[in-house]
Amino acid sequence: MDSLGTRIRKLRKERKLTLEEFAGERLTKGMLSQIENDKAKPSMESLEYIAERLKVKASELLEEIAPSTIRHLLEQVETIYAEIKLGNTENLQQIIEIINPYVEDLPLSYEAGRLLYIYATAQYQMGLTTWESPLQQARFMFKEINLLSHWFETYILQSAIFTEGRNYKMAYSCILQAKEEAEQENYQLDSRDAGKMAYYISVFQLAVGEYEAGKQLVKETIANAHKNQFYSYIDDMYRIAAFCAMVDNDFEQAEHLIKKLEQYRVFAEQVEVDAFIFTLRAHYYNNFTHDYEKALAEIERFRPLMDMGLIKFDKNLYYAEKGKSLYLLARYEEAKEAFEHLTNIPPFILHPFDILGFNECFSYKALCYAHFGELTTAYEIAKMAYMDSQYLIDLPYKQKIEETYYSIKAQINSVQ
Repeated sequence: MDSLGTRIRKLRKERKLTLEEFAGERLTKGMLSQIENDKAKPSMESLEYIAERLKVKASELLEEIAPSTIRHLLEQVETIYAEIKLGNTENLQQIIEIINPYVEDLPLSYEAGRLLYIYATAQYQMGLTTWESPLQQARFMFKEINLLSHWFETYILQSAIFTEGRNYKMAYSCILQAKEEAEQENYQLDSRDAGKMAYYISVFQLAVGEYEAGKQLVKETIANAHKNQFYSYIDDMYRIAAFCAMVDNDFEQAEHLIKKLEQYRVFAEQVEVDAFIFTLRAHYYNNFTHDYEKALAEIERFRPLMDMGLIKFDKNLYYAEKGKSLYLLARYEEAKEAFEHLTNIPPFILHPFDILGFNECFSYKALCYAHFGELTTAYEIAKMAYMDSQYLIDLPYKQKIEETYYSIKAQINSVQ
């Protein structure tokens, strides 16, 4: 990083001042030359005078990185980062290279904390294992300058990283750490962040098997969201609550929650919520009321969304439930044609509830191939779903996945 003298010289030249013009009446040309070449240090009085002549604050000259430099740097990085959030990950390395030279010398400020947060995100997405240190630095900065929403966002990012690795216990522990710290330090989180914290705690409680506690907290969080008129995550909370009602065979409550989700869709005018509604209803009809024609009609409502290109409208969401509906209707040829498009679990599907639901659909895909005598292919699909579900929590879907795997395995063994 530039020395004090170098920074002064650069700013003087930017302002097109000669040493003599810059010196004015209070400093000599020779003294300024020594200061600029780091052969002498200015007194605070001289530094104030120099800053006044350069039309900056003295604190900016003393900073190893000037605030104006950091602001410009953040503007540049935010532009690139916005593209990455839209799915363009080609510039991750560029972000790292831009921020890296400044990391060790960043001052305590929002801009510096934000740069470190983006730096950590880019490192993780590049597959680097060094993301945690800059994230901790960002967390410390936001805490010190009392930007509690940004402080909490660092915990959300860390828990999301653990969730992507299916380390739900670590993700849960991370959010609990934030809650504990907030309580110990008596942080006054606003209602939005308090709602977010409750949401994440409930989601991870369900993910690690604390089913009753998670279910109750989802219910309380929905009630508080309405009370505080804070509706972020409300669509996901309705969906999760509906799943819990289905698992409990409380179909009246499941219907009520799905209808609440539909009402929210009208209120929010967010077409993305349709992805929740159509797939949730199709799943409900397929798995719990066994009305496969209704399930098929519901999932067909999802089809036009795929042309919109949004990530939540992944084709696998459509073909998973469609293939299952057709298989359960004994329309095997059509089911196989649909299942051929079911290739993977979308990358945004991270919760055990959803992963197990998807793997159950892969089990039906395996059964469909077995129906046509393609046992080797059927076995590979069934094995994949079984292995991918082994270490997840126990839900009804898991039983179907296991039964399918062992059934097809037995068929393979019987013909060998």
